Amino acid sequence: MSQTVKCDICGGLYNQSHLSSHKRLSHGKRETSPRSSKEEPESIEAILSLYKQLPEEWKKEVLHRLAVADQKKP
Repeated sequence: MSQTVKCDICGGLYNQSHLSSHKRLSHGKRETSPRSSKEEPESIEAILSLYKQLPEEWKKEVLHRLAVADQKKP
C-alpha cells in the first residue's frame, strides 16, 4: 500500500513514490534573470523571478495590491 507524505517545501500531500518528481518539477531551480545591479538585494531578484512566472491575471492582482499597500504608507 502506498504512503502519503507531506512536501517539506509547499506542505502539499503526495504519494511517497511521486514526491521526488513533484519536488523536481515544482520546486526545482527557478529561472533567474541577470542581476541588474550589484546593489540590488537578492530578495528583490527573487520577487522579480517569481513575478515573471505568474499568469497575467495574477500579475495584475499583485500590482494592484502593491499600489494599495504603497498608498497606505504614512
